[in-house]
Amino acid sequence: MPRPFLLCFCLLMCSAAFLGGCSTHLAGTNDTALEFTVDADPTQVRLSLLQVVSRVKARLSAGQVAADVDATRDKRVRVVVDEDEAGAVEALLHWRGGLSVYVADDSAALTSTDTTLPDEQHIAFAERLPSGESRTRFALLPAIVDLGAQGSEIASIERADHGRSLALRFDAAGRSRLGAQRDLAPSAIVVIARGRTLLATLPWSAVRTEPLVISFGDDITSYGRAHYARRLLESPFLPTMHRAARTRLEARWGVGIPCAVLPFALSFAWLLFVRRFDRARPEPMGLVAATFALGGLFVVPAAIVELAVSAATPWLDPAVATLGGQVLALPLALAVFTLVVGAVEETAKWLGVWSLAARRPEFDEPVDGIVYGCAAALGFAAVENIKYFALGRMSGVVIAVRAFMTVPAHMFFGALWGYAMGRRLVVRRTSVAAFLALAALAHGAFDTMLSIDGMQLGAALLVLALASLFIVLLRRALQHGVVRAASGHPGSHPELRTLFRVGSPFAFYGSACGMIASAIALTVLGSAYELLHHRVGLVFVAMATATMVVLGAFAYRTSQTVPLDVVVDAEGVTFAGRRAPWSAIEDVDDATEAYGKWAFVNVHLKDTVLRLGPAHELRAREIRRAILGRLRAAPGSP
Repeated sequence: MPRPFLLCFCLLMCSAAFLGGCSTHLAGTNDTALEFTVDADPTQVRLSLLQVVSRVKARLSAGQVAADVDATRDKRVRVVVDEDEAGAVEALLHWRGGLSVYVADDSAALTSTDTTLPDEQHIAFAERLPSGESRTRFALLPAIVDLGAQGSEIASIERADHGRSLALRFDAAGRSRLGAQRDLAPSAIVVIARGRTLLATLPWSAVRTEPLVISFGDDITSYGRAHYARRLLESPFLPTMHRAARTRLEARWGVGIPCAVLPFALSFAWLLFVRRFDRARPEPMGLVAATFALGGLFVVPAAIVELAVSAATPWLDPAVATLGGQVLALPLALAVFTLVVGAVEETAKWLGVWSLAARRPEFDEPVDGIVYGCAAALGFAAVENIKYFALGRMSGVVIAVRAFMTVPAHMFFGALWGYAMGRRLVVRRTSVAAFLALAALAHGAFDTMLSIDGMQLGAALLVLALASLFIVLLRRALQHGVVRAASGHPGSHPELRTLFRVGSPFAFYGSACGMIASAIALTVLGSAYELLHHRVGLVFVAMATATMVVLGAFAYRTSQTVPLDVVVDAEGVTFAGRRAPWSAIEDVDDATEAYGKWAFVNVHLKDTVLRLGPAHELRAREIRRAILGRLRAAPGSP
């Protein structure tokens, strides 16, 4: 491999290492096993061990903690999690659920950092101030009332104040428990807590008011805090458990390394699929691979810019702009994701092509823009996916969704501005910036719909729409062959070109639907396997591999059957990106080569045969007549 290409790969590895440095460990190399024993309590609803495991999974999922959960032979709940998350897991599982109400002790000093308890009759909480800073708030033990720990009493949890607050309503039992506290003055200040997390300090009269409104602040970040609290409060209650064992596990490099390699394998598989469409004059694999590497390299500056912009103000933080996943945040989220994520990342990918491939003499066909644009985008997606595969805990759902939604989406975004770069070879006034802006908008819309509750189906439909647009742009790009800078090109005079659509739409759409069905099957397989077996194993790998083989066969068939145009113009005959000049054409078959209702037209060149089709017999005859008519009129033709 030439030195520039080898250098690009070295830089790609450096960028991947840089991203990996943002996290301390690869998946499976810093794990701790926590084992919990369910305490016997006659006052609790008795649950089977499998039910407890299921509820622990739901609780950790609500807390956004990735972990493997299963039952052991000695009837314990075993949680395997990264060592850095072990404390968060214990806090989430020791909290049974619901809310606790404590009487605040205003006689104890409210300090900013000191959490030393005055005595055993107090409990300390971290209280967030409107300024964003925290102070310690002390309350008296025990709690005067516990609500919802058994999964009842809290009848509903709704958003209030446009999502910055939560409104809780209680059933008859809950209202009765609140009404039983008659000795407390209405003006007394109480602390409402979720486990050891303080949610609000309110007068006792406000707690007894229906509904109980808990405010999380007035700033834009309050929406996210309210959304997170609601997810946890709606998670199922847990029985009383205590940690029985904590074991540090040996590093599983057999898990971590494949998780780091898989993102690159998935992106490269899609790259091979795109390259199949450029069969007439395939781009040098070394240059394609170097562009792939440069796309991955530019993840680093893109990440730096995104982090800097997000840190400047929470209004430009994509994680905050969704207002806790609310649909009403769609305009704001779309603007922020487009400007902060879409524009930055698509520009970074474009730089990956502009810095090398666009300056090489091999970039001489309109379709080359799509090939190199997709290569840079897929390299970018590969490095970005490291945080999901190698730095998180890989699951079947993650593999399926990232492989068949997110990675193709990145590829289609790159194809938009890549098409414009290639089209400039034919029409110099083509605005790459306009197509880059379109890609940024599509990228922003995709991320927005993924981040807002209930709009994930819209993201899937957007990917399908982009796939259709990809085929349209690909067909237009393949209407041209090699463009020589010194020669005029008929692409700038479309009135001089005659186009004949060929191909079998039925075969193409059937193959494309087969790809989609295979992707859906793998997604369903991953979801079902995660629900039943919680971690990726050999059985899942075998079943997923078989599905991937079927999908690969459909992908190959799709690339073979995509309907294309036969172009007849003053320069010659162009098909699938290959141009045959009139001076090189010796003959056209008098009789078409027929297969049932379909036929091919064979254009004999000096050293090979250009096969046009398949097309219906009538269309094949039209193509043959048009070529023969031009051939006789072309100057210098035989």
